[in-house]
Amino acid sequence: MHGEVKRKQSRDRIPDWSPVMRTLAIGAAWIAAVAAGMAQAPRVIPRPPVQNPQTPAAEVGSIAPDGYSPIPQWAGQTRAPVPAKTASFEVQTVASGLMGGFGFHFLPDGRILVSERPGRLRIVEKDGRLSAPIADLPRLLAGGPQGLFDVIPDKDFVRNRVLYLDYTSAPEGRGPADPPQRLAGILMVARARLSADDKRLEDLKVLLNAEGIGGRLIQARDGTLLVTSSIPAGVGINSSDWPQPQQLDSLMGKVLRINTDGSIPTDNPFAGRSGARAEIYALGLRDDQGLAIHPRSGKLWASEHGPRGGDEINVIDKGRNYGFPVIGYGHEYNGKPINEDRTAQEGMEQPVYFWTPDIAPAGIAFYTGKLFPAWQGDLFVAALAGKHLVRLVLSGERVVAEERLLVNLNQRIRGVQQGPDDALYVMTDGNDGKILKLVPRK
Repeated sequence: MHGEVKRKQSRDRIPDWSPVMRTLAIGAAWIAAVAAGMAQAPRVIPRPPVQNPQTPAAEVGSIAPDGYSPIPQWAGQTRAPVPAKTASFEVQTVASGLMGGFGFHFLPDGRILVSERPGRLRIVEKDGRLSAPIADLPRLLAGGPQGLFDVIPDKDFVRNRVLYLDYTSAPEGRGPADPPQRLAGILMVARARLSADDKRLEDLKVLLNAEGIGGRLIQARDGTLLVTSSIPAGVGINSSDWPQPQQLDSLMGKVLRINTDGSIPTDNPFAGRSGARAEIYALGLRDDQGLAIHPRSGKLWASEHGPRGGDEINVIDKGRNYGFPVIGYGHEYNGKPINEDRTAQEGMEQPVYFWTPDIAPAGIAFYTGKLFPAWQGDLFVAALAGKHLVRLVLSGERVVAEERLLVNLNQRIRGVQQGPDDALYVMTDGNDGKILKLVPRK
């Protein structure tokens, strides 16, 4: 019955397949061959052509209620019910005046390190004051969704004052006089030391050219760095033109794993495999915008921008394939299906949860504090296009309920973190961004 319903929906959506059957068959055969690991000559994919820099980017999100409603693989994989228990809270402003804030992370002393995408790194003092921009950041290429992304303190920051950062750099040969180009930057990962007076970075060292156009960064329990590397995505960019997520000789569309000195762990799943990049930890990803380590399992969880619909939460396991663009729950931005609307295939992982229409998920965080007992163990997801904060109630690796918070703010939410005081902190997006604090209502 499930298959009959799905086939009927496909027929209703496209009544006559015959004019395009040959084209679809060729495309499906190519994608299936890649997914099966068949030997093929790698496709050479250029960077996107010069375009108007104001062209909408993927992160804007479509939230288009176009009637597309893919069938989930299990009940609760999407549109979970509202939770039975919630918590009453009030919102306090911690800091304001952020200009394009992308990531924020707590330093061991409780201050907040904030990266602003145009290329500024600041510290929010405990009284909410913003520091002057920290000097001596690497040269980066910023524009649209590109620029400075995560800047995170090392687990041993108190002793070594080491920070890890990811950002986009100009391609080799590109000069400042070149015309603006959409998504021209290439993702780089570096480490540096914060000076004793907190005013500059020292001993900057590039650890990895990650090849993609953006990404997030987190440190795992074992001390290694996990990095997402996105493919170009957004209005006017077709998924079929960017097959790198399925190619093991490319770092794009992957989760990567490196040591903090830039070397490659010998236990990475593709280390030593001919034709594969040893940095790859997992593949088949599109545009991951949030990372968190599960407090109990230690596994990596990620939020992923789909195209038009199909935003996902994934549990990232070593060596696994997450399917894009072979399978997915979204459409192209022009409304066309991706790979015949295929949503499942043997050997490819399903998302823990997905949203259609899309919400443009960004930062994510697990809550383990004591201020909100009703939120213990829940996953919080910042939503950009959705303009709210999502609370996902979990049972193991399944979502059993979804609650939408901060809807009344009508603000794009960029990031979320649990603070050292057990309060929940969120950062709003844009050129007048704020860091807000959620505390129990008195």
